[in-house]
Amino acid sequence: MKNYLEKQVLKKVAIEWLPDDSTHLSNPSSSSSYSATLINKYEKILNTLNIAAFDLNEDKYSGVFLPVPFAEYWHAPLKVMLIGRETAGWNKNTAHPKNTIQRVASFSKDGNISALVSEAVERYKKHLPLNRNGSVNTKSRSRFKQYFFKLAKDLNIQPKAIVYSNLFAWDYDTKSPKTRPKIELNEIASLSKQLLSAQIEYLQPDVIVFAAGLTGIDPIIRELFEENFGGYDNLDIIPRKYWRFTAANATCFRIAHPRATSGHSKFRDKVIQHIKEM
Repeated sequence: MKNYLEKQVLKKVAIEWLPDDSTHLSNPSSSSSYSATLINKYEKILNTLNIAAFDLNEDKYSGVFLPVPFAEYWHAPLKVMLIGRETAGWNKNTAHPKNTIQRVASFSKDGNISALVSEAVERYKKHLPLNRNGSVNTKSRSRFKQYFFKLAKDLNIQPKAIVYSNLFAWDYDTKSPKTRPKIELNEIASLSKQLLSAQIEYLQPDVIVFAAGLTGIDPIIRELFEENFGGYDNLDIIPRKYWRFTAANATCFRIAHPRATSGHSKFRDKVIQHIKEM
């Protein structure tokens, strides 16, 4: 793999770039090793929520999806983010209390947004089920999770070393918020882009794979990098199939959702091959 081993060595040496999570290195299993920097950004962004943009009589939004890196991320030779569209069913699969967009506004109004962020972070920690021996259970019926585990296996990194995130930080009634009125969707998209930008800025990934689908997705990705990272540079485009570009000091890919057929599987494999050749 071209330059791959060299990158591993350089990253181990140049460890001073690590954000506040350098505690991972001495105590990888610590449950308190999340960065205050990232958490504080989450809190500030959520405090700007404009609740007036929403029809609260139809509030079927999920809990907010807030990724945090596992300790394994900082030890990985290659830092990878895999980004979906939204986690459909995040609300449905969440234990009490039931989350709504109004609940975010309520916590913010009471000056207690940190408690809601803490809830979301703890929920994210459980997205990878464990076997009895503590290892990650890599069996899943979800096509997205199957690709997640394939990435980890083919790149020879641990599943916990990949940060899973979403373009939209909320789903609506277990579906995409893209179906909502424009004023609602604009607010959800704006906050989601800010949250994702905070993640990318903090995590400094080498690779970002957008496996978020095709329809209406590219404009959001472009806006994300234009608004927060000074734009992007195209490397390879196959319309509605494959998009490779650089942005935020990372090599980025946009492919169809992993459940897509009609020849899309070869582009999922193409992503992995390109990463191996980096």
